[in-house]
Amino acid sequence: MSEINILDDSFEPKAVHDHFMELTKLYHPSGEEDRVREYVVECLKKIEGAEYLFYERDAKDPGNRVIIFRRKGSGNYVSAPYITLQAHMDMVCSPDREIFPLKVFGYPDEESEKWIKAGDQESITDPGKGTTLGADDGIGVATILALLEDEKLKDYPFECYFTVQEETDMGGAAKFDPALLKGRTYINLDAEDVKTIIYGSAGGCSVRYDGNATLSPVPEGFINLKLSISGLCGGHSGININCGRLNAIKVVTDILIRLNNRLTNLDVKGEGIKSYDLRLVSLKRDEEAISNKIPSCASAIIALPEINKVEFENDFNAYCEALKVQSKPEENLVYSIQAVESTPNSLNEASTDALLCLLRQIPHGVIRMIPNVPNLVETSSNLADVSIQPGGMADLNVQPEVTIKASNRSSDKYSMDALVQIQKTIGKLFKYTVETGDSYPAWEPDVNSPLLDKAKTVYNKIYGEESLATVIHAGLECSYIVAKSEEIDCISIGPTIMNPHTGGERLQAATVEKFYGAVTDLIQSLF
Repeated sequence: MSEINILDDSFEPKAVHDHFMELTKLYHPSGEEDRVREYVVECLKKIEGAEYLFYERDAKDPGNRVIIFRRKGSGNYVSAPYITLQAHMDMVCSPDREIFPLKVFGYPDEESEKWIKAGDQESITDPGKGTTLGADDGIGVATILALLEDEKLKDYPFECYFTVQEETDMGGAAKFDPALLKGRTYINLDAEDVKTIIYGSAGGCSVRYDGNATLSPVPEGFINLKLSISGLCGGHSGININCGRLNAIKVVTDILIRLNNRLTNLDVKGEGIKSYDLRLVSLKRDEEAISNKIPSCASAIIALPEINKVEFENDFNAYCEALKVQSKPEENLVYSIQAVESTPNSLNEASTDALLCLLRQIPHGVIRMIPNVPNLVETSSNLADVSIQPGGMADLNVQPEVTIKASNRSSDKYSMDALVQIQKTIGKLFKYTVETGDSYPAWEPDVNSPLLDKAKTVYNKIYGEESLATVIHAGLECSYIVAKSEEIDCISIGPTIMNPHTGGERLQAATVEKFYGAVTDLIQSLF
């Protein structure tokens, strides 16, 4: 596939393109958005008719790091109420934060549809060679700036709200002063399907398991091996949770249970996969442990009798090959095993087995569908991280601390409470404490929303029967806005973004212009 010039008319309007490309040059992971904040403010200062700008350059609290800009209406709209436009300035950085400036390119797919993505050209077919693009939600930020500059809209009253830390804890939306917002018609620009209007979203909370393990000396004749799994699809832990994608932590856990002769004692003769005397030294996620991303890579270090090394490697490889055949969405799964420096101690047999069994029992994936809307997820959980500290395993008198993190979502409070109770019960069985935190509310849908009705009219005109109004199984900042402010009428819309939060993230170029046109038509229809 040949590279195309992303400055051509496949990525319009030009103002959106230009602002977005500037954003891809700037370092802006969650909590470290200052360079984008500065860029946004410099753009806002150039807008004629500015009435108000909230910007605290050196603020540390996320609620004070938001940016709010108002331009009063003029001409026929001098007394009209504000339309509030909102987007977040941070992005998920995958595989790590050292990806800026992003290497952005455009390409046509097999059907000549043009896409924008970041990373190496090979990432078109191998997401492991790509990076996140930051269209979530750089394209929303760029769109707002372009709307403010649009001559056709210069008389319309806009209130623009730019938030921070959406991808981690929604800190900007959670902690801002609601009195700063004057508008009551609120359009969030963080959706990911150009034909879809969102009018409700799930709430969520983080879950943390804490426990201890016991060490024992590594027996004589044992060696350490490192097992790694990578290249999985990963993806958004809300939107993609029902897509059948593997969780790398669960995969490593299942491998170690299958190859552990205390847990899977199969007396196999001939060509079958056997099981072995193994003990854990470490088990971890091999990427930033972002709670709203399904783990795509993980690894473990084990202690194993050296006499079994070759057999174990062969059985590990055979298991992974079988897994690739069984898991069609994960054809890019990569596995490896290698000898590493030996440690004097490891988790003992009981602690090894208990941790593996706990990880298997911890819920991951879809828990419940919405009963009267069976194609929509109601409740889910993402097993997001595991760590064993201290990693050196040097002191037998120190009990290593084990921490496991998960992220729950639900649009139903009672189902969320039931899930948390299950998690606490599982933790109790394994003598782990389980605590919840970092919760965010659900955005309750309003089917009688005037804004939703206007948006449906606009989208039906553009897309006909292909348009869709729905609620989603993901957290949106709208939930905080609606919860904090009275009489807010809210929807969320956006262009088409595929595989956000992964190296396969891509933006459908043609949908940017369609999205911009839809936003413009919607704004004009509101007056």
